[in-house]
This record gives sequence, C-alpha cells and structure tokens, in this order.
Amino acid sequence: MWKLLYYYSKYTCLINLSHIFGCRNQTIMVNPEIAKIQHAGEKLVEAWLISNGYNHVEKESTHSKEPHLRANGIKENILIQVRTFVHPHRPFKFSDFEIDKLTRRAVKLNLIAYAAYVVVDANNDLVGDITWERLS
Repeated sequence: MWKLLYYYSKYTCLINLSHIFGCRNQTIMVNPEIAKIQHAGEKLVEAWLISNGYNHVEKESTHSKEPHLRANGIKENILIQVRTFVHPHRPFKFSDFEIDKLTRRAVKLNLIAYAAYVVVDANNDLVGDITWERLS
C-alpha cells in the first residue's frame, strides 16, 4: 500500500487520498499542531470577512470533515476553503479534484466558491496578506 504524505495544514487531504486508494477503514491521526495552525488561519479569514462587510460568517463541515467558512455579503454569498501555511512556506493551489468538489458544493448551496491562502508565523500571526482565488 502506498502512503502519500502532504506537508500542509489541511489534514483532511489524507482522508480523501485514503478514499481514492480504497483504504477507507484506516484511522488517521491528526497532528494537534496542524489543527491549531488551520484553526488560526480560519480565524484570520473570518476576521477579514467581518471587517470587509460580510456577516453571518459560520464554519461548516462536510461529510468528509473538511471545514469551510460560509459568509453572506452585500454583493455575494460565498463558501471559502482555507489553506494555512507556516512562514517561510508558501501556499500552493488546490488540486483540480479539490476545486471541483468545492465548486459543486457551492453550486448546490447557491454560493460562490473561493479559496483563501493564509501564511502565518510561529505565533499564528498573519504574514503578508490573505490571497484569494475565486473558483466559480
């Protein structure tokens, strides 16, 4: 059995890969540091959304436990997937599979899909700006 390791904070990728390769009953351990980093990124994105006029920002999880942020704005209602990295690492884009999955979910909910790429330092403070990518 092949083991694939991805060094980024979205631990659910390992769950998705296990489903792709048929290893559905595997227990996957989540590194608590990765979960803290991801949570910090989500909080930073949530604060940005609120400061830019979005309201009713809430966290929701799909069946595969992938956290998304859902926000209502004046111009559009959006569904955001956050990817967080620790400086000096730089964000890399979502795969086509991940983009398709997120955009399908957004269409089903009548929302616009976005990806938010966040870089934090060792203290979980934002480094630079949040990079946004409209997916749908």
